[in-house]
Amino acid sequence: MSRLTRSQSQEQTRQRLIDAARELFRRDGFAATSIDRIAEAAGYSKGAVYSNFACKEEIFLAALQAEGAQSMAKLLEALHAAPDTATLIDLLADWADARAGSGNWALTIMEYARQAENNAEALCQQEKILRACWQQLGACLLPRLPDLARRAGHDAQMVGALLFELAHAPALAHVDSPRPGALVRLVLGAAPAAEQG
Repeated sequence: MSRLTRSQSQEQTRQRLIDAARELFRRDGFAATSIDRIAEAAGYSKGAVYSNFACKEEIFLAALQAEGAQSMAKLLEALHAAPDTATLIDLLADWADARAGSGNWALTIMEYARQAENNAEALCQQEKILRACWQQLGACLLPRLPDLARRAGHDAQMVGALLFELAHAPALAHVDSPRPGALVRLVLGAAPAAEQG
């Protein structure tokens, strides 16, 4: 087995730190996740964090970017392979239900925005990450859902933002009904599955 180059080793360290940060931010939120906890969870020193990231805000944005990229890659692959509209809507409804149960990302994003409210550059970076995800999702769906495209004025970001809001709505994570997937079905014109409530 060949040894890693210095740049490969640095990239591996950076990726482990981002992975640890993603889990901690998802589970515990922004304020409760410290640089010390990220370093410990990744198996590195605090110095390793600071040699890769200038501050906690920077690692949060890297973790958010990674979370969005991974989530979107899986979803878009499945959506592109969907053979028909009904399957496409089922996939989106299942994604929304899964995202609602996947932790506190929505709350963490709001918490971060509140703490960074005097840092326009940080908020701009967060918005850029979110808008990129919305755009990807909307652009994938508009050609497949012409009625939705027409109603949304062919605005891919609007469509993506709507579905993200339904999937990540904090209140929906704490109730049995309605489920985010049922709301996605309703918005997309499919009959929501019967729910107990």
